[in-house]
Amino acid sequence: MLKYSIFFLFISFIFLVFNGSALGFIFYQERLGDLFGIILFCGTSLLGALCASIALEKKSSYYSNLFFYGHLVVTFFPIYYWGISRLLLTIH
Repeated sequence: MLKYSIFFLFISFIFLVFNGSALGFIFYQERLGDLFGIILFCGTSLLGALCASIALEKKSSYYSNLFFYGHLVVTFFPIYYWGISRLLLTIH
């Protein structure tokens, strides 16, 4: 079971690096458009959180908690920035 736990943590880490460094957000926004890009970005981030929670299994490790909560925080960044930009565009 330890092999699967490390595998799921590795997948979660890859998603966290890709989405957390803004490469995922820029790639999804430019290639797929606003709405679908945000949905796919949040979906991959939540998939990474799911992988981290699967790796959690019996005892909680530092990295599984770090990746899980990191994915949850990263999930809401594009929604926050998109909402602020829409708010600022309506003010002018």
